Amino acid sequence: MQLSNESPRQRWLIMAAVWVVLTTLVVWHALNTREYLDVVGGLGLRGAAAPSTPLKQAFPAFAADAQTWVRHALTLLEGDQMRLRHTDIDNAPYGREVHWNSAWAWMIALAGKMDHWLSGQPLPNSVERMTIWLNPFVLIVLVVIMSSWAARRGGVMAGVVVAVAMVGHPRLYEGFFPSYTDHHGLLSVAVLGLCLGATFMGAGWWFPRPEGSTGILPGSREAARRGAIFSALSGAFGMWVSAASTMPPIAIVGATGFFVMLVQGKSALQQGLKFDPSLWRTWGRVGGAGSFFFYLIEYFPNHLGLRLEANHPFYALAWWGAGEFIAEIGERLFGAPADRFRNPKRVILPLLAVAVAPLTIAIGGTRVFIVMDPFLANLHRQHIQEFLPLWASFRGLGWKAFMSVVGLENVALLAGVALLMVHRRRYPIVLCFATVAGILFTGMAWMQSRWLLNASGIQVCLALLLLGFLAGNSRLLLRWISTAAVAGIIFLPPAVTRVAGGIRDLKERRVGPKDANSALFRDVATVIRASQPTGEVVLLTSPNSSTSVGYYGRFKTLGTLYWENSEGLKSAAAVLSARTTEEAAELIKKYKVTHIAMISEENFVEPYCRLLHPEATTEDVKKSFGYRLLVDRVIPPWLQMIPYNVPEDLKVLNVSALLFKVAFNQSPADALYHIALTKIALGSLAEAEQDFDTLIKASPASFQPYLRKAEMLFARNDFAAAADYTLEGITRMPPNDRLQAYANSAARFYTARQRREAVKIYRAALAQQFVPQIAAYLAFVLATTNDDSLRNGQEAQELAEKALQSEPNSPTMLNSLAAALAENGKYAEAVTVAERALANARMQNVADAVRATPPRIEAYKAGKPWRD
Repeated sequence: MQLSNESPRQRWLIMAAVWVVLTTLVVWHALNTREYLDVVGGLGLRGAAAPSTPLKQAFPAFAADAQTWVRHALTLLEGDQMRLRHTDIDNAPYGREVHWNSAWAWMIALAGKMDHWLSGQPLPNSVERMTIWLNPFVLIVLVVIMSSWAARRGGVMAGVVVAVAMVGHPRLYEGFFPSYTDHHGLLSVAVLGLCLGATFMGAGWWFPRPEGSTGILPGSREAARRGAIFSALSGAFGMWVSAASTMPPIAIVGATGFFVMLVQGKSALQQGLKFDPSLWRTWGRVGGAGSFFFYLIEYFPNHLGLRLEANHPFYALAWWGAGEFIAEIGERLFGAPADRFRNPKRVILPLLAVAVAPLTIAIGGTRVFIVMDPFLANLHRQHIQEFLPLWASFRGLGWKAFMSVVGLENVALLAGVALLMVHRRRYPIVLCFATVAGILFTGMAWMQSRWLLNASGIQVCLALLLLGFLAGNSRLLLRWISTAAVAGIIFLPPAVTRVAGGIRDLKERRVGPKDANSALFRDVATVIRASQPTGEVVLLTSPNSSTSVGYYGRFKTLGTLYWENSEGLKSAAAVLSARTTEEAAELIKKYKVTHIAMISEENFVEPYCRLLHPEATTEDVKKSFGYRLLVDRVIPPWLQMIPYNVPEDLKVLNVSALLFKVAFNQSPADALYHIALTKIALGSLAEAEQDFDTLIKASPASFQPYLRKAEMLFARNDFAAAADYTLEGITRMPPNDRLQAYANSAARFYTARQRREAVKIYRAALAQQFVPQIAAYLAFVLATTNDDSLRNGQEAQELAEKALQSEPNSPTMLNSLAAALAENGKYAEAVTVAERALANARMQNVADAVRATPPRIEAYKAGKPWRD
């Protein structure tokens, strides 16, 4: 393909200008995203300045996989693995295999390491901070590489369209969204390169033309060969990243090339086009060799196996076979009739090579291809967004999203189909190739929305081909106008809209509800960790919550939505689907679960039940352990409820969460006590108080029910009863804890201006043991209270003098004595003692005493006692 011819100087000046503009847009959007996520991260903090979880950063709702990549990167940094082959973040307690790309995990890890060196931030936080910038950086690098290749091979117009499309096309950019450090962006670019190279290869066809002329077919065999190599290397890289996402595009490219060869081949030859079977051989051989090379990098020599969900030599063999088969059929179809049936082994052997992988899957079943497992297959088909049909994904997105995906993003395909219908056999063969491939890619996207990202690559190629076909022979100015129209109307507006939308969201501080769930999951992780400050946490919750809550707390979990974690998903399903609490208890012990989180929006109880037991009825689901726990609130005695209420600024999400700690050794009284605490957190105060009353009768030696009942009475302003229950509770506490409890409780009543109750508690404390600090507090209250019936200057002076003997330089003791002296009319002595208290407070840097003492001194000098 050649859209334009210009000097190298002109070409690279124009491309450099385009790269600068696109880099500005990408960086601008990254800055907006960082500020937006800072807003999201500020939610759910309950007044704290910063999150207390090990990992802290908020992520967009669609970026859960990025959180898993961060944890994998930390595994590499903190462990001794060089390749990403095992993780223990899920499928507790055993962990599982990982078949993700080690190089990408190391990219994330090294980006975090660099930030750690430069900023001094803790390494885990540096890794998650750099997720904002890694994707934009990689995107710009890939834009330069891909558009440079296109500009060098097809002219600067081709380079401009490719560069703008990579930043502007919503599906291409989606995989590089700031903080979304998943591998989808790499896959989208790999498929773009696969399709772009196949287009520049002419789908196996070329047309000799004078040097410097334009055309949509390669002008020489060598130009076509370079396209074949670029396509194959791009596809091989995609196989390294994810074979499951790259094999279908490779198959579409090969099958479409074979199809157009059969349908339009003879007509193309009559028009003077040249078919070169060696191009398809090169494509298959380079692609197969590259795929095998990347397999060795990832798995050789210690991790070889027969796992066909990931890249494998059998796929490399199939790729080689496909290229050889297309070449052999082409040679025979367009060669001498006498040669068509010679040496049939040259046709049969490639077909056998293609058949090895599917035959192995058919014979080996789930042992070699676990996604055939009915549990996983139904999970993917029914419950994972990216596996749902495209039309199902449009629900709730609105007409703008529909028009963008169906209309704007498919302009080139719709135009290609229309031209194909008009021109039919006279339609240029490479355009026919791209149009048919576009139909197949788009058809796959309508079957499963995850293929929409792959369809973007062929859409860009079609735009290039249509530009060359419709305007390639026009004057230079018209070609530039056409290029500007394709880039500026189809691809550039989404990039500008993306930045403008981010600015608008920041200005209005508007946070998407799904994104705000990130703060909720972090808060849940905070509360779970507070319930067990040390030791390993193994969390059982829904698959999505497992990823996000587990991320923030760095907990181990059971079920996450990855095919490598099939066993973990089944383990989580088995617990939540258990028919009895005894069965659930045994499974929880087996998997060493320490905590359970039942989040209303993400509970996944019914799906788990139906996936594990397809024959289950609605009644069966209602009898499951998970349903009875979440809906019926039937809590077994070995689960300790963790008090939890959604933060005020997240209640708009209308989500609730029940949190439990596994405690097989707790007594029934302990269980009821924690249930009552949870009811308080949820606002069910009357029910909680009934539970405390029950506990007080059933377990009169326990101090907690008395103290919690006292807190509820205090909240109702029933201070006298609150003080009585407080004292009953403190007398039942361990002796070493009582004095501090007396001091704290009395201070609480004093702060609430309930002096009589504070005095009552102080006296009770001193009856247990004379503590100078408590004596000083009581003396101050007795000397300064406005309640004439409570005030007692003589007792206050005696208590203060006795307290002062133990700590002669204490500002607290001195101020108490000064107040008592003033109450007894000894103002001159009060001034002397108070001034001494102020001097000591300044020397000891006791800020409260420095602030409070001067007004008291003035009162004493005026001959007035202090009243508080």
